[in-house]
Amino acid sequence: MSENTDEKAYEVEFLNCVVDKSQDFKVVDADSHFADFTGVHISKIHQGKLYLQDIVNPPDRQAVLEKLRKKSSPYIYMDFDVINSNGDVIFVHCSAQNDDATPLCRLVFADVSKSREKTERLRERASEIKNLIDLVEGGVCVFCVTPDMHFEARYLNASCCRLFGTSKESYSERDYHLDDLFYAEDKTLVYQAIGRTMATGEPIDLECRIKTHKNQLSWCKCNAAVHHIDENGSPVFHAVFTDVSRVKAAEARADKAYDRLANILENLSGAVFTSAVEKPFKCDLVSGELLSHIGYTRAQFSERFGKSLSRLIDGDVPALEQEIKTELFRNGKCTVEYTLNAKGARQLRVQDCRRLITQKDGSMVVLCELTVN
Repeated sequence: MSENTDEKAYEVEFLNCVVDKSQDFKVVDADSHFADFTGVHISKIHQGKLYLQDIVNPPDRQAVLEKLRKKSSPYIYMDFDVINSNGDVIFVHCSAQNDDATPLCRLVFADVSKSREKTERLRERASEIKNLIDLVEGGVCVFCVTPDMHFEARYLNASCCRLFGTSKESYSERDYHLDDLFYAEDKTLVYQAIGRTMATGEPIDLECRIKTHKNQLSWCKCNAAVHHIDENGSPVFHAVFTDVSRVKAAEARADKAYDRLANILENLSGAVFTSAVEKPFKCDLVSGELLSHIGYTRAQFSERFGKSLSRLIDGDVPALEQEIKTELFRNGKCTVEYTLNAKGARQLRVQDCRRLITQKDGSMVVLCELTVN
């Protein structure tokens, strides 16, 4: 089975040598690791056959030698490229210690080339991920909560910039506070959600209104969670904002239509109710005359009976339900008779006439009218 070795830990190899600065940085001593790395036998090193500049990559040589010549500090730290015995360029971290009494300088090299390669891979991945995020239609956002409770934007993808009415250049040039975008009446809800998430770790899932660049309000669904705590102790959130203005508008229209229909049914003459095909006796809307027949108020019918006539029927309810569903699917209408146990121990023999109606959105509803015999 193949393994992803990119993220594996690796062992850093250390190389040690001593150079004489008075002899043009001749290597006068070294350990076996350094000798193996350079490909020069340790005996040759002791004979003075190797100079430091022989192994430093040419573009780095002048800078490295100049730093080692400085006497201002006993310790010098630097990163540069060296060349190994195979001719490969290797990135190393070097710490140098000068001897005050002699021109000798001890060098310790750490081969961190794999670290640099990994950093480059991660940087490339991060760049690829940012490019992919910019292609996401939803507004992807990274923000931190500052000590004074501002939501400071760290990153907005292209969709988020369009949604908030800004640009990457604009928000990166100044402190861009997301909390300035929230509609005043929704700010308390947002702050409470942020506080709850910071306290419990539970993700945020809410709908709120934001002010756009056109000074209009848009409904947004916000899903967010704390990703990490930054160096200042501020929680950093990763969030997705989705414009749900059209959905909210459709819901508002549906609510108005439902209210109009409910008002019509409540005032309609006749014992009328609507139901779903799957649950023939579960009432969605109920007329006032039907409630009058069974003797219960709208609240009582809802709380005590769950708006279901099945709990008032005297007879085999499952058989009645099956008969109704079969006839509705076969003919689009049906008529059945049964007995209702009304309030006050009254029994009502009713004729139930139903018609299956297909609505504009393709869903089906059943319109039912009861006649008391």
